[in-house]
Amino acid sequence: MFEARLLHGSIFAKVIEGLRELVNEATWECSGNGITLQAMDSSHVALVSLVMRSEGFESYRCDRNMSLGISLVSMSKVLKTMGKDDSLTIRVNDDSDSIIIAMESQSSSLTEF
Repeated sequence: MFEARLLHGSIFAKVIEGLRELVNEATWECSGNGITLQAMDSSHVALVSLVMRSEGFESYRCDRNMSLGISLVSMSKVLKTMGKDDSLTIRVNDDSDSIIIAMESQSSSLTEF
């Protein structure tokens, strides 16, 4: 199982929005140390490299190393529905081939995509 929780999900949304301008799809490498991403833009001019260490998350769990192929364009659209003070949880179950993105507002209930 993989699960990462950020108290201020809007920061993550801004990172994804910036990445989306260069790379449409990327593979996240998730391990016990954190999440890494390396990808070239479509014209092979720019290399994007991102490291998000496990210590930067409110809670982080990665039982085994996994690679997640993610459309940054689609993820950006989903994250735009999040409020600026919402928390964000990204979860992938071991027996699943889908990612769960849960956004929780301080004042209302949980929303999952």
